[in-house]
Amino acid sequence: MKKAQSLVIQFVIFFISGFAIFLTIGSFFKYQSDVFRDSLLSSNTKLFNSYFSSVVTSMVESCKKCENSTFTFRIPKQPLGYTLKFELNKGLNVSIVGKNKYFFSSLHKLNETLELSGWSDSTKPISLTFSRTKNKLVVE
Repeated sequence: MKKAQSLVIQFVIFFISGFAIFLTIGSFFKYQSDVFRDSLLSSNTKLFNSYFSSVVTSMVESCKKCENSTFTFRIPKQPLGYTLKFELNKGLNVSIVGKNKYFFSSLHKLNETLELSGWSDSTKPISLTFSRTKNKLVVE
């Protein structure tokens, strides 16, 4: 083999091995980013479920002599650009629209005594209405 041919082959081998190392490191960082994002979405879903549950509990417990109680709040825009969906049906289900991430809770066992209905998403103000006379909690 001539000296020029071995130089070309050596250059090609180094280029391919360098490119393979670059792809491996890039894939590793992409995987770590996906794992971190997944963990963040799960934790955020649980956090909003907990917040929503505490608001509901506070509304029900503070309305001892009133007939109706309404509370409206807004969820800040999410930094990762996703939308949360809040659904009351046999409990509270907070899910991420377009992803398979959700968290369900029984609203501190209020689902056994209250009639729950409705849903809303985080792109608009969320309105909770509690009617003591009908024993009903509605989210809009």
